[in-house]
Amino acid sequence: MITCTRKVQFDAAHRVMNHESKCKMLHGHRYVVEATFAADGLDELGRVIDFGVIKERLTNWIDNNWDHNTILFQEDRALGDAITQQLSQKIFYLPTNPTAENMAQYLLKTVCTELFPEPNIKCIRIRLYETPNCYADAV
Repeated sequence: MITCTRKVQFDAAHRVMNHESKCKMLHGHRYVVEATFAADGLDELGRVIDFGVIKERLTNWIDNNWDHNTILFQEDRALGDAITQQLSQKIFYLPTNPTAENMAQYLLKTVCTELFPEPNIKCIRIRLYETPNCYADAV
């Protein structure tokens, strides 16, 4: 199997509801996503997928939905409503708590599945860095 990986960076705020420590507070990160794709074979030019196609689809989705945004658990609407009223800030609601693990899984299972429907190309791993020292992998 041959793979290729594209890195995408974005800034966002989040909080982890019911966290036992300071991550229960709204705070921000400089996230880094590494999206790895695989194919059964290479295309006629010798690629798994053009890096520009990954940028066009995945980077645009992240820019439009997560970058410079607030990411909250869908059950955290009281905070989301307060932020929207006070700051006119856009909110992205996840179906799960926005931990690095859940965000990586959401990108892999939901976003990449929709953005890359080609049967011969598959996103096989999302690595999401929450900080330079901490990341989660969804495979």
